[in-house]
Amino acid sequence: MFKIAAIGLALLAGMSSQNGLAATAGNEPHEVSVVLLGTKGGPTADPERSEPANLLIVDGHKYLIDAGAGVARQLAAADAPPPSIHTIFLTHHHLDHTAGLEPLMSLNWIGNGLFGKDTPVNIYGPPATDHLVHAALDYLSTSQRIFRAGIPSLPDSRTMFVPHVIDRDGPFFDDGTVKVTAAENTHFSHPSYGPDGKKDMSLSYRFDTPNGSIVFTGDTGPSDAVAELAKGADVLVSEVYLAPRDQPGAESISAANKALRDELADHMMREHLSPEEVGKLAARAGVRTVILTHIVAAPSPDLADELVRGVKTYFHGNVIVGRDLMRFELLGRN
Repeated sequence: MFKIAAIGLALLAGMSSQNGLAATAGNEPHEVSVVLLGTKGGPTADPERSEPANLLIVDGHKYLIDAGAGVARQLAAADAPPPSIHTIFLTHHHLDHTAGLEPLMSLNWIGNGLFGKDTPVNIYGPPATDHLVHAALDYLSTSQRIFRAGIPSLPDSRTMFVPHVIDRDGPFFDDGTVKVTAAENTHFSHPSYGPDGKKDMSLSYRFDTPNGSIVFTGDTGPSDAVAELAKGADVLVSEVYLAPRDQPGAESISAANKALRDELADHMMREHLSPEEVGKLAARAGVRTVILTHIVAAPSPDLADELVRGVKTYFHGNVIVGRDLMRFELLGRN
């Protein structure tokens, strides 16, 4: 096991002793771990990285943050199979963060149902989360109908998944193990509205645990609200976007479609965080460690160094470039 001595963040898998890591044998009364399930940003398939998702484990309680495509498999690989997940937080409803929700719900339903369990799964997220969950249940209903024809004792999935809409900043969840606070960020600068007429929102979440605080930015551009949310946190798990040097955010768009190329470039530059902007956010909030995930950048042998260098332009704490299935333990402050 490895430890970042400054804050007691122990790395349990996947890294060498860089960024000031040193061997330790943490022995704390509470166990708080973060697993990076998927570290690829954007709605594209990647052979090296799964779509965005993170798992927080506090004294055995599991909290899933986002559910990109492939999340069910990544959970199994992290020794947290889909039937063990009962609390999910969605930061926003871009498909790279939600495409794995229905498969996860389906495997949770069948996995628990075959053992006679019907423990509810609570799914928290911004407006239209209820619509998204019901749409997933509609998709599952065809398979469920056929399964239940031969195994009628299986539970009705509609009783197992409970959506909760978060439509304002502030604390909204406290189960006695973690307290969760939301803040609307700047990822959606162009208003859109859901089926119920509510404005779509992109949220960042702060989890206060017995061993310290962890903030997940989700997707965001520079944001005063996120800086305030992250104030004094131990760990900032942040998205990052490294723009290509020629046409930022539009490298894969046909040159013939200038409008689409320009719109995408504007989205990427305004509604995401460059490494330098991550550094400014971390420094302003006074966090101790930054973990980079939701990485949108062209592959390069020097990518990790470039990302760290950009963040450290403004932030002088620990910076870790995430990889899928990296696991960290927050040991608490000494």
